[in-house]
Amino acid sequence: MPELFIRELKLPEEALEIPALERAIWNDPGESIRPGTLIALVHEGALLAGAYAREEGSERPRLVGFIFGFPTSRPTDHHSHMAGVLPAYRDMGVGFLLKRYQRDWALSRGYERVVWTFDPLRAANAHFNLQKLGATFDRYIPNCYGPMGGINAGAPSDRVYATWELRSPRVLERLYAPPPPPKTEGLPLANRVEGEVPLEARLELSENRIMVQIPEDWGAILQADPALALAWREHSRLVFGHYLARGYRAVGFARKPNCYVLERRHAQPCEPAPPTEAEGGAF
Repeated sequence: MPELFIRELKLPEEALEIPALERAIWNDPGESIRPGTLIALVHEGALLAGAYAREEGSERPRLVGFIFGFPTSRPTDHHSHMAGVLPAYRDMGVGFLLKRYQRDWALSRGYERVVWTFDPLRAANAHFNLQKLGATFDRYIPNCYGPMGGINAGAPSDRVYATWELRSPRVLERLYAPPPPPKTEGLPLANRVEGEVPLEARLELSENRIMVQIPEDWGAILQADPALALAWREHSRLVFGHYLARGYRAVGFARKPNCYVLERRHAQPCEPAPPTEAEGGAF
């Protein structure tokens, strides 16, 4: 396994490597951030950091992932806009290292939370964000970015708005003493799925904890059966929209089958905040 390390990128020549990395991660040649824009934002308080792999026998470490975020209108919140890792390095913990780096960076600058968006139908991202990092969400944004290309082409770009409370016991536990998967025995399902096909939304539930099932691999469905992928998008938009509006939030994610665990909150959810994290790789 190569040696991995993370460092901030602050020079124009360092930012020049990012567009090619974006295209390799998201397979969308038409979408990338201009290096000059990245550096301008860094000068104004944004974070741009790269993940490097030093291979044995190689003189120069290779840039294999990056993370980019910027300040928000709320002085306590940092917005994580993009985070991605090259396919060949996704099982090496690079994404986790990038987010740990981002947390340390944000805390050192007085932030209390990091926020971002992700596609709720992509199970790998859901597991990473909720189980490994301890983020939660209670906001759903239909067609957040409008039409997208690359691995996201072919369906509306719905996203959920994740909140990562950097000092919370929940987050510290997941970072340093990961708990077992959430207990799902006896929890009612808010939807009925058979053979990867969503058949029914169950909108009458009122238990404190419920589950919402998603496909095993929605990305593969999007490539092979766009009509089914669109049906999943519309179905999940209905189910999440209904329960989040009624005071639930997503607090966990279970595998086999892929299910979110939603928990009822006593307070009413806030109005949606402005979007953004273009998620890449397995997170």
